[in-house]
Amino acid sequence: MATITIDSVEHEFEAGMNLFEAIREANGEPLPHFCYHPGLSIAGVCRMCQVEIEGAPKLVVACNATVRDGMVVHTRSERVNRAVQSILNFHLLHHPVDCPVCDQAGECSLQDFYMEHGLYESEIDIEDKIAKGKVKPIGELVMLDAERCVLCARCTRFTSEVTKTHELGIFNRGNHAEIDVAPGMTLDNNYSLNTVDLCPVGALTSRDFRFQKRVWWLSENDSVCTGCATGCNMTVHHDADVAYRFKPRHNDAVNGYWMCDEGRLGYKQLNAESRLGQPLIDGSESSWEAAFEIIRQAVAGSQVAFVGSPHATLEELFALRRVAEAASADLLGYRLAGTERGEADDLLVSADRTPNATGAARLGLREFDADALASIAGKVVFVLQNDLAGLDEAAAVALKSASCVVLLATDANATASLAKVVLPIRNAAEKTGTLVNGQGRAQALNVALGAPEHSRDAIAVLRRIAQLLGHEFAWEDAQALCSELAGTVEGFAALSGGCGELGVNLDAGAPTTVGGEVQS
Repeated sequence: MATITIDSVEHEFEAGMNLFEAIREANGEPLPHFCYHPGLSIAGVCRMCQVEIEGAPKLVVACNATVRDGMVVHTRSERVNRAVQSILNFHLLHHPVDCPVCDQAGECSLQDFYMEHGLYESEIDIEDKIAKGKVKPIGELVMLDAERCVLCARCTRFTSEVTKTHELGIFNRGNHAEIDVAPGMTLDNNYSLNTVDLCPVGALTSRDFRFQKRVWWLSENDSVCTGCATGCNMTVHHDADVAYRFKPRHNDAVNGYWMCDEGRLGYKQLNAESRLGQPLIDGSESSWEAAFEIIRQAVAGSQVAFVGSPHATLEELFALRRVAEAASADLLGYRLAGTERGEADDLLVSADRTPNATGAARLGLREFDADALASIAGKVVFVLQNDLAGLDEAAAVALKSASCVVLLATDANATASLAKVVLPIRNAAEKTGTLVNGQGRAQALNVALGAPEHSRDAIAVLRRIAQLLGHEFAWEDAQALCSELAGTVEGFAALSGGCGELGVNLDAGAPTTVGGEVQS
C-alpha cells in the first residue's frame, strides 16, 4: 500500500493505481476530463485532469500517472484552476454556442465543467471560429456534428480497441482536425451507440433518441437487458410510464461499460401497440372475473398441463413448478428445442436470445420438442409467456388439440390468437424478479414503469390459478418466492441475501428460511 496526500488529506491506495481513479475515490467525484474513460486506453489528450504534485516541475495529467508512496497532490490549487480554465478556453475555441438546441444539453460534460471550473470571459472573437460539418449521418443510428467535437478520441479508441472495426478516425491537422468515418465506411457495427454514450459533448448523438425528450425530464431505474442470455446491466430512462431509451450500466462481471445496439432498442417493445391491456376470452376483451370463471369451468374434471418460458423470471417459473407439482400435472418444460437462437459475437451478444434459460434449466425444467406437445391433447394447458405458435407450426397444431389454452402474456401474439383465455401480465420493466444469465449469475429486475391498469403480476395470477385447482400457497410476491427458492431448492442458496446491484453468482451462498404450500 502507498500513503498519499490529496488536498491535505492522507489516503492509502495500492501502489501503481491510476491516480485519476485514486482522486475520484478520495474526493467522491472525478476530476474534470474529456478523454479519460476506464474502459479505454489512456490517451491524455484533453489535458483537463491536470493536478499539482509537489516536487514535479510542472502540472501532471492524473489519468496518465500512478500512485506512489509519499505523493502530495493538489487538485484545487490556483495553479490547477488557471490551467483548467485555459484548457477549457481552447476546447471552446471553435465550439458552437448552440446549447439550447443541442440534444446533449443536460448531460454534457462541457457544460458541466464550464459551470464548475470556467465562468470566464472568452478572449476569442466569434469571427475567428472555424466552421465544421454539422448534422451528418455516419451510420444508421448515429449522427455527427463535427463542430461540437473536442477531439477526446474516445469514439475512435472504442472502434479500434473494443469493436476492432476501425470505422472512425481523426482526420486533418491542427484547428482543422475532426473525427469522421473512414472513406467508404459507415458506423454500422452492433455497438455503434456506445460511441454516443462515450461522447462527452454533443458531437455524436443517437438518431433514435435525438429530439425525443429532454434528459432532465427522464427518470432512471436499474434493470437488466432481456434480449439475450448475457443479461447486460442497464438503466431504463423513462417519463410518464413511457420508456425512451436503455443505457448500459457498468458491471465488470457481465458487460463492462457496453451494450449492443439491438439490446438498447429493446425499449421499443415496452411501448409496443401489441401490449395487452385487458383479459381476452375468444379474442374479445373481458374482465378478470369472467376469465377466471371460464378457467374454473374448464379445469373441473379435466387434466391440466403447464408450459414455462425462458422469458419468465426465476420466481415466476418456480411458482409455475410449484403449482404443477401441487396439481400433479405435467410441466412440459420451458422452451421448444432449437428455437430462439441466433449468432453470437466476440463481445456481448449470446447465441441464446432469451434472458433466463439458464435459470429455467437450474430449476429442473427442460427443453421439449413439438412432438412432446402431443401430450396436451384434450387437456387444459396453461402457457406462461411463451409464443409457441409463433415459434413452430407444429406447436400451433398441437395447441389446437387442447381442450382449452390459457395464455399468460404481455403482448398479443400467434399463441394468443389460438387461446381461449389470455391473461395480461406485467413486463420486465413493470415488475421485480430475478433472471439468471448464461454465466449462472442471478440479476434483479426492478420496477421502472407503471403497468397497464388491468394487467396483473404473473405470480398473483399463478396463485389464483392454483386456487382454482384446489391449492393455496403462502407466497404473494417475488420476494417471498425467492426466499422459498433459496431455502428449499439446491443451487439457489446464494439468493438468500438478494441479488444486489450487480448480481450474485449462484454457485455460492447459504440457504435461508423456508416457505411453501399452506397445509389445511
